[in-house]
Amino acid sequence: MYRILFILLLVVYGLACNRADDTLPKIRLTYSDSLYFKVPGIAQSTDPVTRPAETGYFKAIPLGLVIDSLTGRINITASEGGIRYKIFYISDDQETVLDSAKLVVSGIDYRDSIYNLSTAGLLFATPIYNADPTAVLPCADDDDDDDDDDDPTNPDDDDDDCEFDEKDTDDDGDDDLPGVNGDGCKVDVDNGVIDLAGSFADGFLGNNPTNGTTRDFEFFYRITDASNRNLQAITVRFYYFNTAADIPASLRAELGNRDAQARDVLMRNRDRFIQASLMATTGFNRSEDLMRLARDITSRPKRPPIIILVGR
Repeated sequence: MYRILFILLLVVYGLACNRADDTLPKIRLTYSDSLYFKVPGIAQSTDPVTRPAETGYFKAIPLGLVIDSLTGRINITASEGGIRYKIFYISDDQETVLDSAKLVVSGIDYRDSIYNLSTAGLLFATPIYNADPTAVLPCADDDDDDDDDDDPTNPDDDDDDCEFDEKDTDDDGDDDLPGVNGDGCKVDVDNGVIDLAGSFADGFLGNNPTNGTTRDFEFFYRITDASNRNLQAITVRFYYFNTAADIPASLRAELGNRDAQARDVLMRNRDRFIQASLMATTGFNRSEDLMRLARDITSRPKRPPIIILVGR
């Protein structure tokens, strides 16, 4: 009789402990901010503010974020700007994603897209600011209406707005580079919009591009925001094909992979402790859950943005 009571007491005590453990707060993976700006002359990095108590390591998607896998320290200065990243904290046995966090390194990007040159009207590739398609670039044009007349040799001397296809990379007043506009890639110097039809007509891929022609254009830019007009650069990769049917399956697959990775970054992390064994025995549906096994997390390139032009 006493033995049965003793066992019952142990069971009750164990259940009480489990309930207490369930109420204990889990330590989240957090950083001090969700948006980081690169600024001139400063080596910037950021460490996790909090992280799960379990031992593990860090991994990020997509490629481009310079992160220490052991400490989670991120080198903002050396990371690619204009991209939203997702940082995972993964158990040492690679079976559990313990938690994740998202952040953006400020800058511009362009959407990986296919454009048909036979489409009526003009074709433009518009920059995406801070990985947010709805965000507006802080690049108002002053239209020379409030310039400093003290310097008549420089009619636009108070214009500190954004500069795309920046040629004066050291900001000393003299151009250091010819810029991509001079090579036929028509980038609006005020807002970064690329005139695709105009660039193609100007022969930026050659006067008579053949099926499969590709070319990279790198240009520099400055944005008037918290980056204090820090000089940044982006490379855009252009392809030309006669028809959409000529686009190789491998290139279409790359666009699909990038799109899938972007969705992975945006997914909210609801359940932070999903074990591989549980997933295997309960018919876990990957498409419906927001957690993934560490071994399934593949960091793929986001850069350079790919713009495909087809003739018809």
